[in-house]
Amino acid sequence: MRLTPICRWCGQGPLRPRYSFAASGLAAELGCGPFHLHACQACGAWQVNPHPGPEAAKKFFASPERWQTSLDPDNRPVSPLERAESRRQEYWQYAKALQKWLPESGAVMDVGAGVGLLLSLLGDCGRTKVAVEPNGFAADKAADRGLVVLRSWAEDLAAPKSPLAALIMNQTLDHLPRPDIFLTQARNWLAPGGLLLLGGLINPSCLMARIHGPSFRLFHPFHQVYPTPKAVDKVLAPYGFELVALWRPYFRTPYGSASKFAEALGQTFLKLVHLAPDQPSRAFPGNTVTYLYRKKILYRTIKVKEPAHSSI
Repeated sequence: MRLTPICRWCGQGPLRPRYSFAASGLAAELGCGPFHLHACQACGAWQVNPHPGPEAAKKFFASPERWQTSLDPDNRPVSPLERAESRRQEYWQYAKALQKWLPESGAVMDVGAGVGLLLSLLGDCGRTKVAVEPNGFAADKAADRGLVVLRSWAEDLAAPKSPLAALIMNQTLDHLPRPDIFLTQARNWLAPGGLLLLGGLINPSCLMARIHGPSFRLFHPFHQVYPTPKAVDKVLAPYGFELVALWRPYFRTPYGSASKFAEALGQTFLKLVHLAPDQPSRAFPGNTVTYLYRKKILYRTIKVKEPAHSSI
C-alpha cells in the first residue's frame, strides 16, 4: 500500500505525519501491519495513511470475535448486547433530537446500525426504519426489534427509491476507507430538510489526545479518519448542511461519572508532571463528538456514479 497525498476527508492536503504504531490484537491477526497517522494541513482532520483498504476492513468488522464478550474501556467483560444497552441513555438524546427535527416524510436509515438500538428508540414515528448491518448476529437482533434490515456494507449501498428523512451513521463513518466519497453520495439520498446524524467521531484535537499523544486510547488502524469539529463543518457546510445540534458525550455514557471524571483528571495531572507510567488515556469529555446536521431546502445535486440496483 502506498502513502496517499490527498486527505480522505476534505479531498485536499497536503498531509503531515504525526504518529506511527504497530498493529496489535485482532488487527495484527488479520495482517494489518504498522500504521501511521497523518494530519491534513487544509482541514485539520487526521487519518490512517496508508489505509488498510476495504477488504481488510470488512474482514475486521465481520470477524466473529467482534461479536463475542470482550473487555470494555473499564476492563469489564461485556457482551455485544450489553455494550449496546449501556449506551441507551446517550442514544436516547439523539433519538429525541431526530424526532424534533424530522421532515414530514421519508424513511430513516441507520448505516452500521448494529443491533438497532438507536433506531428502535425513535419509537412509532410513522416512518420506515431501515437498519443497514452486514454482521449476521447484529442484523438478526435488529430484525427482532421490528426494523427493516439490509445486510450490506456501507460502500455497497445503492440509492434508496425515495429521498430519506434522516441518515444515521453512529460510530460508522470514521471506519470507512473513503468517507469523503460516501458523504458525497449519501448527501444526495437525503430530502431537503433531511437530517444527517454523525455519531461518535473521534476528535484528535481533544484534551486527552493533546496530552497523551500516541497513547490516546482511541487511535486504531480501523478508525480511518479523525475529523476535528472544524474539519466536519468545513466539509459539510459547502454540501449545503447546517448544524442543528452537537454533543460531546461523556456523562450519559457508561464510562462517565463525577468520580471517573475526577480519576481521569488525576491521571492526566500525573502524566503532565511525569509521575505516572505511560498508559492509555481515560474516557473524557470531548474524546468523541456527535453531530446532527440538516440539509438546507435549497441545494445543488452532486452527480456521482450509483450502483445499478436499488436497495429499498
